[in-house]
Amino acid sequence: MNPLKFIILMAVMCSYTVVKSQIQSSTPAAKGNMALHLDGADNNPCIGMDIIKPSWTVEAWIKGNDAQWKAMETIIGAGEYGDVNEVDTVTIGLKNGRLFSAKADLYGAKVLDDKWHHVALSNDGKHSRLYLDGNLIATSTASFSILPGTIGAYNKSANTFGGLIDEVRIWEKALSGDLLKKWAYMPLNSKHPHYKSLKAYYNFDAMSDDVCINLVGKGHQAYHMRNTRLDYKGKLPLAKLAANDNGLFNVPVIKDQIFNAVSIQSEWDADQGSKNDQILKLRIVVNETDRVIKLTGLKLDLSGTTSLSDLKGIHVYHAGSAARDNSRIPLFEGNITPRRNIILKSEQAKSVRLKKGINYLLVTFDVSKDAIPGNVLHANISSFSLNGISHMPEESKDCEPKKITVNSTANPDFLKVLQWNIWHGGVHMGDNGRNRIKDLIRSTNADLITMQEAYGSQQMLADSLGFFMQTPSSSANLALFSRYPIEKQPSNDNFKANTALLRLPNKKAVLVSDWWLRYAYRPAYTVEYLNKGLDPIKWIEEDKQFGYKDAMANLEKDIEPLLKKEDPAVIIGGDFNSGSHKDWTTRAAALHNGYGPVAMPVSQLMTEKGYTDSFRQLNPDELKNQGGTFATIFGHLQTSRIDYVYYKGKGLKALSSKIIRSAPEIDDVWPSDHAAVLTVFDTSAK
Repeated sequence: MNPLKFIILMAVMCSYTVVKSQIQSSTPAAKGNMALHLDGADNNPCIGMDIIKPSWTVEAWIKGNDAQWKAMETIIGAGEYGDVNEVDTVTIGLKNGRLFSAKADLYGAKVLDDKWHHVALSNDGKHSRLYLDGNLIATSTASFSILPGTIGAYNKSANTFGGLIDEVRIWEKALSGDLLKKWAYMPLNSKHPHYKSLKAYYNFDAMSDDVCINLVGKGHQAYHMRNTRLDYKGKLPLAKLAANDNGLFNVPVIKDQIFNAVSIQSEWDADQGSKNDQILKLRIVVNETDRVIKLTGLKLDLSGTTSLSDLKGIHVYHAGSAARDNSRIPLFEGNITPRRNIILKSEQAKSVRLKKGINYLLVTFDVSKDAIPGNVLHANISSFSLNGISHMPEESKDCEPKKITVNSTANPDFLKVLQWNIWHGGVHMGDNGRNRIKDLIRSTNADLITMQEAYGSQQMLADSLGFFMQTPSSSANLALFSRYPIEKQPSNDNFKANTALLRLPNKKAVLVSDWWLRYAYRPAYTVEYLNKGLDPIKWIEEDKQFGYKDAMANLEKDIEPLLKKEDPAVIIGGDFNSGSHKDWTTRAAALHNGYGPVAMPVSQLMTEKGYTDSFRQLNPDELKNQGGTFATIFGHLQTSRIDYVYYKGKGLKALSSKIIRSAPEIDDVWPSDHAAVLTVFDTSAK
């Protein structure tokens, strides 16, 4: 071998070994009791919980890397966009090694050593109480709400905890000191007297390198922990797992076989002809495996499905122990014939033993290619049996209906458009962030994608999709992807507009523009509307200075000159960084902290210019379908819609429009701070 080639080969192999070693060290096999290890500098484990009003309790086990404490270290913090007047940015933390809560005005006298300690803070609406190692150490009359957004961090590296954190529990109940002491030293189970008030539970034993499941998480926003970095452009490792050497923590023999079982519905619409389309997952958390635990029965209720003739078959799988696990073990042979009520018995089930920790059961549908668009697909697990013992799963009612959509790849008259801001190139969750974005986009079957904050991900995405791409540069903000050839058109500002002409297979011409508009920032009302005493007139004035001017320039300089040359239909997708006057109404004021109506100028401009907001057109009730897109991963920010797919022109009709805010792989985390908008058009309408 050529000496130079040999040196290069050895360098590549060494580099691979180092990278592999880093990955392995950050994702050890979770055996026994594991804890989360934070570096004290850059780790930012985000849970994105919503605001919790009294009463509540937060608790955790902590152990510092050493006894040399920083001026402040966070145990539970508010996280990004957590500057809300009614809450504290650090719910509970350490000030020079002493336990404290500033909002509660509570401070411990003892400087902690580098051993394990149990810490807790509760509020019953009248008193706040601070606990250390099961003992009450301080009380005040302060009463306030909390925003548990992060574990061990609050948006600043100087305040990040350095050391181990475990058994994070967040309750919608003020627990007594006796209960805290009794349960602090052992894992939770369903026998806890306030189990139903448990809002979040992270024991980290089943954590992957970038996700830790909230063991009681439900619905589209389950508050699973996203393992991220404050320096999102930084390098691995993320916060990692370490063996918990806490000798005080007792792991008793648990008689109950399961901790809980939660049914999670898919919100994703299904194309006609879809195979194995995910309908729901059942997350079963097993306490112990001394006995063999097997599924012995399952009752499915399909009464929420509009028409059984839309289905060709039903499948039930054991789907591994992680949301993105590719394992699919059929639990019942062949297709299950669709019926309103389906009882699957033990003699039909395959022998699959449930493991300790998380186990997923997945229900999928095969959808007929002639299924009727707009019809609802729904299944519910009425009950299931383990070793002959019947259980009823918990569930949430907050999921959007899953519907059938037209298959645009099978009919060139239909065009499926995805609008999405992917957040700084998708790097917030390490390498897996971009992989999630890639998988999500592919799962939409979109024909056209208008993207913002692409920032270096666009070529990978274009290669993955096999699509045509238009972007100002490989690291640009805006990127346009199309199944069909793109004819580039002039754009007045490449950071704010990316315009192209599409010639569809049915000979239809469609002018497409991908927008990012500037935002009002004094204040940035899209997040700060949670605070009282703001003046919406200032929001309007700032939008007129920034977003309105950008939109007007894009229309006058990019779009209207092309409309004078020929008469194509127009689709504009973008992050407008501005609310809609059709959302901020008098009726919907309660959804926006009392603000409304607000005459948002950018949406009014688009309406005056003849453009239709596809989502609001097809979801006209702003109370029933407020449709927040920013910031979807933060529970307290769910009613700020700033991402749009607008359209106008002959022969173009919006058939369906949906805000996508949950991953295609049920119970996985969302990789961006923006939700996506997916609109399906008929391009041959008359």
